[in-house]
Amino acid sequence: MNASENRTIQTFSLHAEEGLSVELLDYGATLRSIRVPTEHGMVETLLNYPDVQDYLRDPFFLGSTIGRYAGRIDSGKFELDGELYLLDRNDAVHGHCLHGGAGGFHSRFWAVDEDPRSRAVAFRLESPDGDQGFPGNLTVTVRYSLVSDLCLQIDYFAEADADTVINLTNHAYFNLNGDRSHIANHQVWINSELYLPMGRNMLPTGDVANVKGTVFDFRSKTALGERLASSAPQLELAGGFDHFFMLNKAMKYPAIAASLASPETGLRLKFYSSRPGVQFYTGNHLEDPFPRQSGLCLEFQNAPNAPNTGGFPSAVLKAGHLWHRQLVMEFERT
Repeated sequence: MNASENRTIQTFSLHAEEGLSVELLDYGATLRSIRVPTEHGMVETLLNYPDVQDYLRDPFFLGSTIGRYAGRIDSGKFELDGELYLLDRNDAVHGHCLHGGAGGFHSRFWAVDEDPRSRAVAFRLESPDGDQGFPGNLTVTVRYSLVSDLCLQIDYFAEADADTVINLTNHAYFNLNGDRSHIANHQVWINSELYLPMGRNMLPTGDVANVKGTVFDFRSKTALGERLASSAPQLELAGGFDHFFMLNKAMKYPAIAASLASPETGLRLKFYSSRPGVQFYTGNHLEDPFPRQSGLCLEFQNAPNAPNTGGFPSAVLKAGHLWHRQLVMEFERT
């Protein structure tokens, strides 16, 4: 049993009088719930557990803050400044470091700072040198704020006393139908012309491919069910989508990066991101109590295994430098 299972998870709320109702947890700096008012009542847009203590045993990273490094790092090792670092290899199937290791940021209790006046909650974590094998003492802050009635913003801040690698993201599973139904009816748009093909080890091969003419072309709004029914080898490999898309460069940040829409509820969600790409995951490995592919993730981040792959955007955080990234989620009711 994890020692943290003796603690009680605390909940925190952000609420707009005529807008979003957001619930957060100190465990994993987790985004547990986003409820949106519609003419038919409040619609829950995230998969979540009814009992918050269930998050202590959650294997799906539901709504968690992921760190130090989101995605997989090959064989749990990388070199930085001429030194080899060995990480926790918690990916039992392939032997990689996944989402920062078994003791990653998703499995920690974070310190909390509420600011009701600005409709914001900030979570703070100290990650010591050698944590899961990563170098440097790292301080991380994740701040959730309601910037308008229908708009939630996440700001990530990190600073280390030695060179390290960083790749923070949120792992929320969206279902704009307001239930745990299959996501096939969701319309998806991703502002990307390039994606990263994967090998059988579930890592990018190092190649960059154009989406044109493939099942990965979401440059026009596309019903997800049509794509999930494809027999494309890359989808069969992952059991659906679990691929990284390089976002098109924009003149200013954060730039619109992706959108989701449900014809059932009329809800649309637009994502604005300052990150180089997004990991698009269709809940292929969800299981009880969540039906398979009953939620999808858009994880705005750097590329998986970037510390070991030349040509991908650098994941290095230099000592003493402040790392700040932002994600804005804006809901619309059609």
